[in-house]
Amino acid sequence: MKLFLPLLIFIMSGICALAQTTTGVRGTVTDKQTGQPLTGAAVKLKNEHYTASGTTGLDGSFVFRDVPAGDYEIKVKDLGHHEVEKKIHCEGQVNTLNIEMESKDVALKTLTVTGKGDKGSEKSALKTVQKADMVLNAVSAAAIQVSPDITIANVMQRVSGVSLERSNNGDGQYAIIRGMDKRYQYTLINGIKIPSPDNKNRYVPLDIFPADLVDRLEVYKAITPNMEGDAIGGATNMVMKDAPKHFMLNANAAIGYAQTLFDNDFTRFSRSGSAKTSPRLRNGNTYEAHLSDFTNNPLHLNTGKAPVASVFGISAGGRSKNGKLGAIAGISYQNTYRSNQSLFLQTEVDKNNNDPAFTAAKNRQYSIQQQRAGMHAKVDYQFNDDQQLSLYAAYMNLGQNLFRFSSDTSLELGRTVPGSGRVSNNYRSERSVQQISNFTLQGKHKLADHLHMDWSAVYSKATANVPDRTELNVNTGVTPQKDNSLKQEPVLLDALGGVTHEWARNSDQDKSGYLNFVYTPKIGGIKTEISVGGMYRNKQRHSYYDQYTLRPDSTTQHFNGDIDAHKLTLFNRLGASDDALNYDFTENVGAYYGQVKFQIGRLQTLAGVRVEHTKAFWESAVPSNVEGKTGTIKYVDVLPGIHFKYMPDSKRNIRLSYYSAISRPGFYETIPHRGGDPDQDYDEVGNPFLKRSSSDNFDLRYEYFPKALDELLAGVFYKRIKDPIESALVQNGRSINLMSGNFGTATNYGFELEAAKYIRKFGIRLNYTYTNSSITSNKMQWYREDNGNITQKTVSQERPLQGQSKHIGNLSLLYKDAHAGFDAQLAMVYTGERIDIVSQFHNNDIWQKGFVQLDFSAEKRIWKKLYAYAKVGNLLNTPYELFIKSPNTEKSAAGVPEQVVGKNLFVRKNTYGQTYLLGLRFKL
Repeated sequence: MKLFLPLLIFIMSGICALAQTTTGVRGTVTDKQTGQPLTGAAVKLKNEHYTASGTTGLDGSFVFRDVPAGDYEIKVKDLGHHEVEKKIHCEGQVNTLNIEMESKDVALKTLTVTGKGDKGSEKSALKTVQKADMVLNAVSAAAIQVSPDITIANVMQRVSGVSLERSNNGDGQYAIIRGMDKRYQYTLINGIKIPSPDNKNRYVPLDIFPADLVDRLEVYKAITPNMEGDAIGGATNMVMKDAPKHFMLNANAAIGYAQTLFDNDFTRFSRSGSAKTSPRLRNGNTYEAHLSDFTNNPLHLNTGKAPVASVFGISAGGRSKNGKLGAIAGISYQNTYRSNQSLFLQTEVDKNNNDPAFTAAKNRQYSIQQQRAGMHAKVDYQFNDDQQLSLYAAYMNLGQNLFRFSSDTSLELGRTVPGSGRVSNNYRSERSVQQISNFTLQGKHKLADHLHMDWSAVYSKATANVPDRTELNVNTGVTPQKDNSLKQEPVLLDALGGVTHEWARNSDQDKSGYLNFVYTPKIGGIKTEISVGGMYRNKQRHSYYDQYTLRPDSTTQHFNGDIDAHKLTLFNRLGASDDALNYDFTENVGAYYGQVKFQIGRLQTLAGVRVEHTKAFWESAVPSNVEGKTGTIKYVDVLPGIHFKYMPDSKRNIRLSYYSAISRPGFYETIPHRGGDPDQDYDEVGNPFLKRSSSDNFDLRYEYFPKALDELLAGVFYKRIKDPIESALVQNGRSINLMSGNFGTATNYGFELEAAKYIRKFGIRLNYTYTNSSITSNKMQWYREDNGNITQKTVSQERPLQGQSKHIGNLSLLYKDAHAGFDAQLAMVYTGERIDIVSQFHNNDIWQKGFVQLDFSAEKRIWKKLYAYAKVGNLLNTPYELFIKSPNTEKSAAGVPEQVVGKNLFVRKNTYGQTYLLGLRFKL
């Protein structure tokens, strides 16, 4: 914030200075019917001695400076409007003009506005926010196109109140809305809820979606009764591109590179010979695997320079001559390479003083290739104004090849001086593929005067597949000698797990139906909209997991660098048939609602109630004597909501709303299990007693849309959450595990400010969100009894919700010259510190350090419909850093990397470097 506020003041002062002129002609061009400023209108000022020309800026304004005294003619031209000519006289002063332009065809313009407008424009996004029945924010396709972002996840960070949880390659993956973790929200495509490819949870990874397929991104911060109710934090809706009125063809191609790849080689591995499914899944649960069922090819590594990244996209669409048939299709492909580094310091609590104690230091190096592909198509047919049908299909795919080298230095085993002790090295080769597909058939019908019906039949499926994740584990170390020298110990294959092979595969299938009736009578002279409807979803989730361990023969433990030269024995020939990740989960959700909307004077009211019935059943592969192997849960939720919108005039809204919502637990969280996840730093355990969360949510917001793209949104919010779910570190004997649990009652409140101002070619867009949440949970402390024994006691501790940052801010500086076809944007995001992992022990939560990320993008027209563009990400090379809020003493810092005496305990740092993209775009 010390950087953010002075920079904001400086930029605002600069823009104000640019707006000043002492002599000349200035003015604003607006549409006479709507009063809206016209952007890009051509303005020409001339007499027989002087000529100047230009275009109106983003606010519809123009200026000519230092105009000689004399009589002039000013001409204004804009597509779709009648030309305007005026005579003016200049003589040492500033002439200010307000020019109104008449539409060439008022009836046609009205038809365009009420029919199929351009949903991808920034004006359309603002209108969506202004006309909405609930509190929401929107980002247009036009804004996305000129932003530094190429995935929906990264676009989300530009929305007020939204922060990101990043993946291991440094890009955004999940959104945190108003401090509410990813579990408290859902994701929609064209208003239809989609399943998740995650093998444990419900939330959808947003990095699977390419940004260039989207017409508008909507973030709902309050929901109405006709929307699904599991949205305590909110919902994300991707409005995909629709068939335009006229033929459209857009294409882009780009190449790029990551800064870290200039300095580091990229490691590849071979996938040849790797089976897509495990030996057990191919041959049955009783099959005893053999060494011939496995290949060492994923451990055959090739290191060298990475290829350049590539991006490609094309979309085309239009309508038939009579306008009844419309179609659009689009494809997007992104192939990127990254090389990242990480330092992770593992800790446990010292029983003598309850302070964190370091147990291991892990250095990790990643080589990551991501291949992201998206395809969608829509066909609609309008029989007439009263009958319409449409069919939409989408397919998203994210494939990732990941190689990770991890060197784990124990700070306990054999460590007598820094640089000595046991070192475990791990080599992991992993191919993963996530897929989401959606097919939606919809109909809209007029049944009678004032009575309409719409319906949707939906099939969606999300899958994830990790075939043959292969790891090689070796141990070595350094031992101090009597002469104070250090002896390098030999490299040995790990005796218990020299090589491991893992298979993970899951699917999440939804079959859903939606039906809504809307009746619009006049009651007491007041136009009223009464809506009733319902939905039903059958969800079938299946998860399969297998793992095999190959141990070294006792005579060939020394690792010589070539795994093919070693003799291995298969430890578990039957695989992992009883692992809890082998489970089936069925969930049926039925819902019905009723709501009414009416307006009296300038006050619009929307009120209603939604009822959701949930019935779930699961069966896991854990042994039959384990409690929770099978389970059934049923519950009913009554979710009321009321939304007021007061409109003092056509440019202002004052909103007040309340809604009730729930959040269902993740699938895997409720299944009893104990096991390791290679993507987690701690093993996980299940909790079959986990309950759903519920909340009461309040919003108050003021909205002002003065002109063109300018806006001012300011609001406050409050949430009271019962039984919030969080992942916490719990101690089970000597081990520390991650487990999800309910944590009493929490509150979450704050305020949001969003503003945009454009002066001619310059613009500034900013938002700031303050969030303060509070939750009290039981923590553990060690204490010494009178008899000298050390035991545990329970204490209460108040803290913020996991993932909630107190301060979030965005600042974007924009330049747009419509005449020259040039756009540029410098975008900064600030995310304050937040809890990353909740600890079971008092004052031992792991926090993420606050950070600033700076990105840049630019686009320039180089020939008619052809543009060149550039995008640069993470200009400041901002790292991901974790720490524990505990004073770092000389004793705890001794021999431990990155520690500073007197500061918080550093526990993790990931560095990602800058990314560069340069491309061409064609727009027809």
